[in-house]
Amino acid sequence: MESDLTQSELFAKLWAWGDKNKKQLLWGLIALVVVGVIIAFWMAHKSETQNDANYALSKVTSRTVVPGTPEPTPDALLKVASDYPDTDAAQRALLLAAGDLFTQGKYDVAQAQFQKFIQQYNDSAFAGQAALGVAACYDAEGKTSDAVSAYDGVINRYQSQNVVPQAKLSMARLLEGQGKFKDARSALEELARGYPGTIGSEAAMRLQELNAAHPELQPTNALPQMTTPTVRPAVPAVTPTAPATPVPATTNLKKP
Repeated sequence: MESDLTQSELFAKLWAWGDKNKKQLLWGLIALVVVGVIIAFWMAHKSETQNDANYALSKVTSRTVVPGTPEPTPDALLKVASDYPDTDAAQRALLLAAGDLFTQGKYDVAQAQFQKFIQQYNDSAFAGQAALGVAACYDAEGKTSDAVSAYDGVINRYQSQNVVPQAKLSMARLLEGQGKFKDARSALEELARGYPGTIGSEAAMRLQELNAAHPELQPTNALPQMTTPTVRPAVPAVTPTAPATPVPATTNLKKP
């Protein structure tokens, strides 16, 4: 009963405060409505921007759909990324441009675009692809130490993305080239065991070639292989016997 009375009193006080502060409540409600309208407008604008960005990207990359459409150039793709920042289409356009530059052999320019992607869209699901692109650029330029470090960064930072197996396979190749055969062997064994698909098959093939070229990599603590001893036929014992005494031939001697 006391609790009911307390609740009733509290409700009465709130009602009295609301009646006294009607103007403040009205302005508060108006502010909430304005904020809601702004949020709704921003979301609609964002959706519209996404649609515009997707359309712009499709126009650039529609050569396979519309005959006669010119080949998309890195510059055209980079323009989409610049005109529609912070959109999914911009991310795809930037990656496509970097990939095209890499294919053209412009590794330093491609690397700059891959790094730009990481800086702008570090939380993107494609960030691992961009990081792998940076490592591949180092690799293509012959900067082995930088490439190994970049591949290792991909493996450690993007474990949940599908770029890890490719990074490990590429790093194993570079480690083998550096003469670090044990490290390369460990990486290939891990890939062969953990990835049964194309990557695992290629790793198993390289591992077999590596072991054949460097038999010293085989573990030294393994039990020696059991071999069946060769059994030679026993030589029979020979008991020497005395030579037989020759018996002279007997002739019939006639008495004179």
